[in-house]
Amino acid sequence: MRLSFVLACTCLVLLVIPLSLFSGAPNSDSCLFPVAATFSEDMITLSWPEVPSAAAYNVYADLGQGPVRANFAPVHARNRFSFLWIETDGKKERVVKGKRLSLYVVPLFSKTTNRDTVYSEGKHSCNVTNSYFSGFSRILDAVDCRRILRLPGAAQRILSRPASATSDLFCGRYGALAHTIDAIYKSKIDPLDEGACVPFSTMVAKYFTARGIPCYRAQGLFMNTFHSFNIVVIDSAEYVLDFTADQFVPRSAPVFIPRAWCFVDSSGSPSSAASGTFTKMYRVETVYASDQVTFTDTPKATEYQRLLDSLVAGIR
Repeated sequence: MRLSFVLACTCLVLLVIPLSLFSGAPNSDSCLFPVAATFSEDMITLSWPEVPSAAAYNVYADLGQGPVRANFAPVHARNRFSFLWIETDGKKERVVKGKRLSLYVVPLFSKTTNRDTVYSEGKHSCNVTNSYFSGFSRILDAVDCRRILRLPGAAQRILSRPASATSDLFCGRYGALAHTIDAIYKSKIDPLDEGACVPFSTMVAKYFTARGIPCYRAQGLFMNTFHSFNIVVIDSAEYVLDFTADQFVPRSAPVFIPRAWCFVDSSGSPSSAASGTFTKMYRVETVYASDQVTFTDTPKATEYQRLLDSLVAGIR
């Protein structure tokens, strides 16, 4: 099977270099220079400072099978590269959404011998990953729940008079609720189903509320693309609860994160500081209480209603 990486960048000079394979991803502790990244749902754009004497650059991507050179030709201009898809057997596949990946840049130094120009690779850059939810993913028990509630930071409130829960009440009930919802999601829902986030977040809002934890459904954006998720208010602070986050990074849901931490820094990790190069994760446009949302009259929505009915029936 032939596997090659395809870029979304127009700043390359077409010079052929054999595809390089590395035995493993570089250690970020020994990296030569930083790389700043901005993120969208399905693309990562890298930029980096000029390395003295470097003639060009290669970009490497690792999707868990070892790093592979991502650019067909050396990057000569603007020190910028946008990573979007891979090509397998002539078919392009977008890989940023729904995959775990790591990217880094390697400078190329040229040497002319007998009219031939030979490139040698220098020391790699620091890594960029899509670790958007690191520390906030797979939150399924009271211990992790309390750890997150202890994090500092406050965001501007979006709800004026929210129904809320105390930390003791929320963390005391969260584990059982989260495991129940997570089991349904893992067994019945395709993470890459484009329409799953709306009915599933509707079900979560209604089920958590029925179990004594006021829960809202939020509609807005995840990295500038439509997404629906949940909001809970605990001791007057607002938190995002996302049971369909696996569509962005596999094996991440449920994500439980303070709204103040909904920024991704230039390396791809969550941050509470909106400074430097960063990308906003969850943007809230509209919030609905659980009694303000209903399922539509479609076969798929009807199935979600049946799931919710079975959960609520178990409460009585």
